[in-house]
Amino acid sequence: MPISIRRIKPDDLMSMQHTNLNCLAENYQLWYWSYHYLVYPATSHVAIGSTGKLLGYVLGKMNDEARRKNPPDPLHAHITSVAVISGFRKMGLASKLLNNTHISAKSCYRAEYVNLHVRETNRAGHFLYIKTMGYKKFAEEEKYYADGENAWSLRYSYTKT
Repeated sequence: MPISIRRIKPDDLMSMQHTNLNCLAENYQLWYWSYHYLVYPATSHVAIGSTGKLLGYVLGKMNDEARRKNPPDPLHAHITSVAVISGFRKMGLASKLLNNTHISAKSCYRAEYVNLHVRETNRAGHFLYIKTMGYKKFAEEEKYYADGENAWSLRYSYTKT
């Protein structure tokens, strides 16, 4: 079954939200999905099956507050959410989606690095982000999630060229 990875389109937002509701505990209202698309369209990607069904997504954005701080933080991307539907996990889709976001954040917005949060108990996420993708843990945020679970703050740094 051929699977394609591409940037999101407005027609994808409802399917992304539906996938999020079915796969993850953290859910967002439709306006938040739309905000990501409208302000930073190059940072979010979907995996689409040959039948046109959405199989996974990465929802990303640039850090809005980075330049407003004094002194300003380096411009960087933030991965808000990643999900792959059951039955299509362990196929490398999340890695491909994240790679596309890494490339777009750097080439389109000049991101200097990419941040994300992962649940402290999400061992599969730790393996994907740290072992497979090369993220590094740089902080822990207590009670980050609505249910009180801690989050690991991870950072992907671009290789120097």
